[in-house]
Amino acid sequence: MEVIRTVRVPIHHGLTKRKLFILERLTARLGFCVHLFSKLIEERDMRVTGFGEFTPHDITEIKQLTKLSISYVQQCRDQALWTWRSYHAQHREWETRLKHAKGKWREKLVKREPHKPFQTCSISKIPVRMDRRTGEVQASRKIRIAPVVLRLSTLQKNYRITVPLNPAQYHLNLLKKGRIIDFQLVKSNGWFYAHVCIKYDVPDRPVRAVIGVDLGVKRAMATVLLKPHAPLHREDLTFLTDGEKKHQLDKLNHRFAELQRHRKWAALRHLRHKRRHVADYFDRLDAIRIAEMAASQDAAVAVGYPKGIKYDNYRGNGQRLMRRVLQQRFSYGQRTRYILEECTSRGIIAEVIPEFWTSRRCHRCGSMNTCRPSQSLFLCFNCGIKFNADWNSAINIGSVLFAERLGPRARAGLAYAGDELVHKPASPEVKDIAKI
Repeated sequence: MEVIRTVRVPIHHGLTKRKLFILERLTARLGFCVHLFSKLIEERDMRVTGFGEFTPHDITEIKQLTKLSISYVQQCRDQALWTWRSYHAQHREWETRLKHAKGKWREKLVKREPHKPFQTCSISKIPVRMDRRTGEVQASRKIRIAPVVLRLSTLQKNYRITVPLNPAQYHLNLLKKGRIIDFQLVKSNGWFYAHVCIKYDVPDRPVRAVIGVDLGVKRAMATVLLKPHAPLHREDLTFLTDGEKKHQLDKLNHRFAELQRHRKWAALRHLRHKRRHVADYFDRLDAIRIAEMAASQDAAVAVGYPKGIKYDNYRGNGQRLMRRVLQQRFSYGQRTRYILEECTSRGIIAEVIPEFWTSRRCHRCGSMNTCRPSQSLFLCFNCGIKFNADWNSAINIGSVLFAERLGPRARAGLAYAGDELVHKPASPEVKDIAKI
């Protein structure tokens, strides 16, 4: 299995002012070049497939305006084309949503029309993907402060500068493991970083089971292990709670509030990224647990992705508490990304499964005649089972990948066909109460 990872390596703090000035000029010139290509695409309503419809005269004129090498100009052209492809994909999705929207939701969607590239933000620092024609990441032999350096072409012809990087041991292990495809120079919060894209091979693992993962707000994750021709057991169902994460974040919130009351701005500035780092740490730990669980069971991982859940919970929809919880607690995009990274780095198959109707469909009979009297309880009026709602959703998510990966074995007998953990059928009184 080929794995592609992007690592963020900071530029060394000992970089001289002269080299820093060269990086500032180079990145500004690259952003200007991307903007010129984007302007041509918009004015001509150009197709953005392949290498675009730019003429040799366009390339020569932009090269003279920016005073960049032809390699840099081609990389800026590719970046502009990629940006417009992304815009067209987002706009098509927005048009599909708008076609079926009504009422106040339609008014909200009209205001959320995707903007064309480079119209609502600064064009000075646009990261451009660079390859061997314009720069290389090399091991350092003479520079003691940096084990890895960046050899980068400048605006001066036949002249390269050596930019020291400040990698951690994690970065060094990844750089040794695979080969470098390309990199980007990114400026964030006044500091330069090199985003290095690495490709390496990992041995494939056999798939003998599937782990369904349901991301939750109150509980971090609910997991279910599905095996062919085997009923569910208690040890196949697990919860990953994030109580420690919430506790640490609440402590930081109280501390920030106290520092604000006492107007200690220097201490607040020192801790401004602490909350994000704490959340990243615990989300990464949960992803590692999922990957290790899958490796021990030779299982593939199906992660439910609640696409559009924050997008649909707009202001004024009458669910103020739900919107607040989603904004503050539910980092489903980051959790999903970490799970995919940790699984693929170990050779484990991991896929994202849309969560449409997985929380309302009964995992045993497939009926939609269900209800949830509480956040954690699931009732089915067709077959009459009572089940945990998070586990029911995780089974539905895992069953999608289960049928794809295990083929005839899955169709012969689903893992939950002999489910022994469901309760007795719900009584008629329960059904009547739910219908009322």
